[in-house]
Amino acid sequence: MDSRASAKMISPADELWSRIDAFLRSRLRPDLYDRWFAPLRLLSLEGSRLQVAAPDRFHRDFVEDNYRAFFEEFVPAIVGQAVQIAFVVDAAPRLAPTPLPLPAGPTLTPVPRAGEPADPRDSRPNPRYTFDTFVVGESNRFAFAAAQAVAANPGHTWNPLFLHGDSGLGKTHLLHALAHAILDKQGGRVAIVSSERYTNDFVAALSKGTMDEFRHKYRECAALLVDDVQFLAGKDKTAEEFFHTFNELHDHHVQIVLSSDRSPKELKGLDARLCSRFEWGMRVQIEVPEFETRAAILQKKAEVESIDLPGEVTQLLASHIRSNVRELEGALMRLAAFASLKSEPITVPLARDVLGDVIPPEGYKPPIERIQEAVAAHYGLTVAKLTSASREQKIAQPRQVAMYLCRELGKEKFQSIAERFNKKDHTTVIAAVERIRSLMETEEPVRSAVQVLTAKLAP
Repeated sequence: MDSRASAKMISPADELWSRIDAFLRSRLRPDLYDRWFAPLRLLSLEGSRLQVAAPDRFHRDFVEDNYRAFFEEFVPAIVGQAVQIAFVVDAAPRLAPTPLPLPAGPTLTPVPRAGEPADPRDSRPNPRYTFDTFVVGESNRFAFAAAQAVAANPGHTWNPLFLHGDSGLGKTHLLHALAHAILDKQGGRVAIVSSERYTNDFVAALSKGTMDEFRHKYRECAALLVDDVQFLAGKDKTAEEFFHTFNELHDHHVQIVLSSDRSPKELKGLDARLCSRFEWGMRVQIEVPEFETRAAILQKKAEVESIDLPGEVTQLLASHIRSNVRELEGALMRLAAFASLKSEPITVPLARDVLGDVIPPEGYKPPIERIQEAVAAHYGLTVAKLTSASREQKIAQPRQVAMYLCRELGKEKFQSIAERFNKKDHTTVIAAVERIRSLMETEEPVRSAVQVLTAKLAP
């Protein structure tokens, strides 16, 4: 087929994506373009809605979380109209766009968030997650030491090692660092997966009649590391199979490392026999990082990604983004992308402008509504239940936590809090605040919940 015939076959959508693709290639580092943007394609343009397809959910989420603003900046000019950009998953093979001359302009280098695996379906440990790249602080020092102790003597020191803490605090990083260390020490094959991947493999093995292969994969290995085991709850057959796998590995001194967003005693919907086995070895909680650790994390990521991050911007981000490391790193990557896109240095005014959704204005106090929503979400409740008259412990204690935060963070008057929780007497609020203060000194789950919620809500 000659070149004229080929040209006639190029659709308007193909030609449009070729122009978008050419812009991306001209503005991004080659390694960044090849890894994250080359696999994208234009799925459709209907009216003002433009759909950009990624090959899988992980890829879509990464591009959308970190580069949506980048697309919204340049795509309308190429399309010739205002468009609403939607990132979707479409696993159909992508045909390479017809190359177009690269547009003139400076080369910009938005930087992807560090620490993401190249392929979520690959069960090998992530090369970026090692002990050397883990930033140690007071919030995670014990967990780091426990992981290193296990790595030095896998299968014998603490088996299993159970890491728990809120999302984005470094549990996954430690799991992968452990996998690297165990591979270096004793070789063999390490099975490191999310509970979702384990479940999907189990379901596929059941449907295909390949349970022997499944058990070989997860029972004949040098170590088994499973992330987010809380998602096994409610999956009875998968959990039962995992129970037997756990027993088999433990009996043969094969190291097991598990992570969860809550302690074994707080896991609901899992067989008590399995939860009790999670307590056999060492259970370690990772806390919300303190300011110094957050600042060190930012500085380390900036160094790794060659980002010029001034000290005052480090302090601004570390002071306001407290809830988890993933959000902290994401904010840094988003800021770096905007600075590169606009060819501007990173400054405090730029950071406040770009990250206005996560850095509140000075003097900000979270309103009662936001506190109620955050507490309800943390405990898996609705705001209606949280503010109901129920005296059930699973509702009463979250309600008391919410009242405490309204007083401590929101600086609200006792009577105002009482009214928003449908209480006639403000002495109920006073009693709730005092009770939570007391429980924080003796009850780890209460202290942890208040710390996590404070990090999410505080300015």
